[in-house]
Amino acid sequence: MMIFKKLSWVKLSYIIITLVFTFSAGLCQAEDKNTYINPTIGFKITKPEAWHYATVAQNLENLKKIEFGNPEFQTALQNYASSPLVILTKFSEPFDDLNPSLKVGLKPYGALSRTAPVDIINTLLPQFNKIFSDLTLTQVPVDYNLAGIKSAYARFNYTLTTADGNKFPTTSELWIVPYGDYFFLIGAGTRQDELTGTRTEIHDILKTIIIEQ
Repeated sequence: MMIFKKLSWVKLSYIIITLVFTFSAGLCQAEDKNTYINPTIGFKITKPEAWHYATVAQNLENLKKIEFGNPEFQTALQNYASSPLVILTKFSEPFDDLNPSLKVGLKPYGALSRTAPVDIINTLLPQFNKIFSDLTLTQVPVDYNLAGIKSAYARFNYTLTTADGNKFPTTSELWIVPYGDYFFLIGAGTRQDELTGTRTEIHDILKTIIIEQ
């Protein structure tokens, strides 16, 4: 695809990092302890009472425990990772299993300008295959209405391996939501068998998102 020629591996890597293994930028403002608001961009999300906000230190610690099959990606992870707006987790960290999480980032279109949300996901998916050898697409990229905005959604399974040899069959979900010259990149992760948390819980949180355009 021509779009690949416009994007370096490093740039694609840090988009992927934001998706799956992100750092938290902290809270901008809150109506209450369960509501995150960023008034500058007009974004709002409300977490369930029992869920938690992840911190920078907690996510850094988790990153150290993850084994990646691609050394180039491992380097990019350390050098180019960027901070999303907010990360929500079902359980407080540290957690000894796969912690259901929802992460929201905002990225400039850059070389992806005028690219449809579905096509952005199609551009990213081959890069995931370089990182997770057993990746399986369980929902091809489709149009999706999020917060009243025409967006895109995809879902895929893979095995997340930690440095101590533990393996977690994981389901990741991805949403691309246009926002002017930027797009929201929203990623969620759960166990494939949903023993520690369900994807219905994730989708219920998504329903609380408000985006002022």
